[in-house]
Amino acid sequence: MKLISIILLSIFSVTNFQTENYYISKLKGEIYNQTSGKTLKQGDAIKSDDKLKFAQKDAQALVISDTRGRFTLKYPESNKESVGGLIVFVKSALIGSQQNRLSTRGVATQSAINKLDEYLGDEDFNVIGNESSILLSKKSYPAYKGCEIVASYNLSENNMKKKISTKDQKMVLSSANFDLSVGEEAYIKGVKIYKTNVSDSEKELITTVNLRFIVKSELEKEFMTIINKFNDGQTTKSKIRALIMNYFADFYGKTDEMYLNQYVNKLIMDNVGK
Repeated sequence: MKLISIILLSIFSVTNFQTENYYISKLKGEIYNQTSGKTLKQGDAIKSDDKLKFAQKDAQALVISDTRGRFTLKYPESNKESVGGLIVFVKSALIGSQQNRLSTRGVATQSAINKLDEYLGDEDFNVIGNESSILLSKKSYPAYKGCEIVASYNLSENNMKKKISTKDQKMVLSSANFDLSVGEEAYIKGVKIYKTNVSDSEKELITTVNLRFIVKSELEKEFMTIINKFNDGQTTKSKIRALIMNYFADFYGKTDEMYLNQYVNKLIMDNVGK
């Protein structure tokens, strides 16, 4: 009896995997679905047994499944190009996300940042849109005592240094201040964030982070893909919010969680039924 239960469970698991839908939330490059006879586009649903042809070896897609979480879809590095090109089944091209977690609270509040190293992290920090303004603790970063926050980075082989704090206790990360094109996605590696004291010229490295500016309208398309696919009358608003928040954490990384919470809440309020 126990053996029969194990066999039935195995059959169910395989069947569930094969019938699972994976929704395309973002695409880079061109991927052709040979099973459906169509080139993949944002919002498409694919199954594990669909056969894909990658137009470029570095083409990839971000996908979210009905129940199994978030994945990156890319041509396996271990595979060699076949006679017909870069062809592989969906199930062989799925790479599980890191399963990071952001806060999924419905309401987030702003409090002054006491530890910028923890807030920014040491990997990727993302600004949604052209600018993010962060309130700094007067105790840890007292602007009235001459404390400044400075960013040092390389841009087009030039060493740049920018003051990013203000006298009203805010740190402003903006495309314009970093000499980047406004309204375009940008990624700067190895931005060194320093705490300096004007009065005695002391300098303290807080963290080194990769800074990404995300085009808000493009990110919204990704979020709306998730909302449209899970706004089925069965999935709760809190579940959809959690899906979006964790999707962002997995595929992008850290950001201003208060702003992201407010932004996601507004999208859900405007687009999800009661």
